[in-house]
Amino acid sequence: SVVPESIMPPYAFLEGREIGIKDVVDKHIVAQTRVGVPYTQADIDNAKTDLMAQADPNADSEGLQARYGGKVTVRDFDGDPSKVTEMDALVAYLQVLGTMVDFKTYEPMKAENLR
Repeated sequence: SVVPESIMPPYAFLEGREIGIKDVVDKHIVAQTRVGVPYTQADIDNAKTDLMAQADPNADSEGLQARYGGKVTVRDFDGDPSKVTEMDALVAYLQVLGTMVDFKTYEPMKAENLR
């Protein structure tokens, strides 16, 4: 509704789909680790707890804040605190993009290396 010409699909259906918490470690994190995402053992051990704590403003998020710092947002993202949905996960992900990057250590690729 913001940009009528947009080809982005509607994501409203994500509000009705509760998050598949059992697959977080067993499938998603294992797969990401295999392709080089540098998860620590603490990241893996706390993945389910951290996911639930991030989307529940009433949860104990002390461990989450300690592991990820003040840049992690803890709140109910989709307006329904009774459950954690795929919409919660999508909004949380979009809001954190680029916020945990240490740009002091970033080295851009030279144009000749992009060919």
